[in-house]
Amino acid sequence: IMMKKQLQKIVNKLTDASFSDGKMNESQVAKSIKILKSLPQSESIKALSEYLRELKRKQREHTMYIEAATQLSPTQLREAKKIAEKKVLPAGRQVKITKVLVSINKEILGGFKMRVGDEIWDGSV
Repeated sequence: IMMKKQLQKIVNKLTDASFSDGKMNESQVAKSIKILKSLPQSESIKALSEYLRELKRKQREHTMYIEAATQLSPTQLREAKKIAEKKVLPAGRQVKITKVLVSINKEILGGFKMRVGDEIWDGSV
């Protein structure tokens, strides 16, 4: 039986390999799933579950969520993306935004709220 730390290390390596330039590589995900499925059943289930959780977490790191009172212009979205990409993440890593999701919140009078991964910027009124 593989130790828990070793299994986590494998899942982390496979998760990192599943992304290139901030985007998920579907063929690498399929290869990773095949590798994890080849483990003994009890370890395989744990590893696949953890791999899915890590993929979602990593994808959130590259997605910018913006909440504003009105639709933002393409220029405003580009500027917000630049601001977020300049932010340094833990371990000195820079983030590359590959997806932007905007939602309209009528309770916001002006400005916007922005979230990338676990980082939140609130410039709303």
